[in-house]
Amino acid sequence: MSRIIVKFGGTSVQDAERIKKAAQSIIDQIKKGNEVVGVVSAMGDTTDNLINLLKESTKNNINEKDYADFVSIGERISARLLANTIKSMGFLAQYFDPADQDFPLITDDSFNNAKILTTESMENCKKIIEPLLKKGIIPIVCGFLGKSIKDGSVTTLGRGGSDITAFALGNFLEADEVIIVTDAVGVLSADPRLVKNPITLRQISVEEMGILAEGGAKVLHPRALNYKTDKMKAKIIHFQNGDLSAEGTEIVGAFKSKLISFQEKLTMLTILGTNIFNTPGLLKKIIEPISQQQINLYGVSIGTKHIGIYVKDEDAQLSYDLIHPIVITEEKLKSITLKNEIGLIIARSRDFIETPGIIEQISRPLAQHHINIIEMITIKTDILVFLEWGEKEFAHQIISKSLEEAGIMVTN
Repeated sequence: MSRIIVKFGGTSVQDAERIKKAAQSIIDQIKKGNEVVGVVSAMGDTTDNLINLLKESTKNNINEKDYADFVSIGERISARLLANTIKSMGFLAQYFDPADQDFPLITDDSFNNAKILTTESMENCKKIIEPLLKKGIIPIVCGFLGKSIKDGSVTTLGRGGSDITAFALGNFLEADEVIIVTDAVGVLSADPRLVKNPITLRQISVEEMGILAEGGAKVLHPRALNYKTDKMKAKIIHFQNGDLSAEGTEIVGAFKSKLISFQEKLTMLTILGTNIFNTPGLLKKIIEPISQQQINLYGVSIGTKHIGIYVKDEDAQLSYDLIHPIVITEEKLKSITLKNEIGLIIARSRDFIETPGIIEQISRPLAQHHINIIEMITIKTDILVFLEWGEKEFAHQIISKSLEEAGIMVTN
């Protein structure tokens, strides 16, 4: 027996036929002896239509509490529709509406982009949802919505928040699998609206999925992945399958914050030039001969007057010799220099994206201990800190403590 949380996106419950297909897919799993919790979005474009209607009628003269209550209508209708459809097919179901006392997910008192309170919500899930599953009743929960701990008002988790609902329930109920049913066959190699014939990825890590989501991919809300555990299976499938066992894209792993001290010495090559931003192809000319020699790059930075690259110390002289002829022949470039014995510390955490001031929290303690940062590169969930090799280990201790004080626990 498996415990499954399945989230149906708006297109998956867009009309009566799709709602019946969603209901049947749940029933098929129940017949196999599995426990299922359904999470539903608003039908089709309901939320967008509600927002537009509200803006036109109120001219945006509406408080956040009333706004959240109004835009929640779509999910509340979907939950009732799916629960009643399941009942019409001869199975037991119960919908959960945030206006009711027993809604499982409790949030802070923000009405938009509310944060789920783990302790209260987990307790509710164990007390309210768990007994229903044991009785063979199918809970259908409104996605995107929460219940304020302050006064019980309806709150929203932000656009795409139904994904957050599904993974949060999966975490609190220790589900075996979370399934996201959407209008995509899975995670694609590119946006099908922009390129022809993208391929479907059969597997993707949580870290990779988070980077795609933060980079604009609409297939999954990035905050949802915070609730993914190593043991929890997860996948994205297309609603047309009508089968929750269908293949799609499997999401593996869980977010882990790490602080990595790179063990090899690096060299920084600095190429001086002019008008670098407005000269296409300069970076390619510099990197191409290095890549042809199978030399790894550990950092690249571009300024208005320089390009910096980092390679291992052992590859420094060859890299220097390969780049110098390009500097001589390219009119926009002037000189190349190198600096040896550089250390690299990599801090990696999903929390960086939602922690204002994290750069200052890392750099300030280093400055207070008179450790100079040669360069810092931030890339989504990664912060790369380049510094003098001899200061690397002490800097690692300082950064580890700084992250701990910021509430980010890292492993080495």
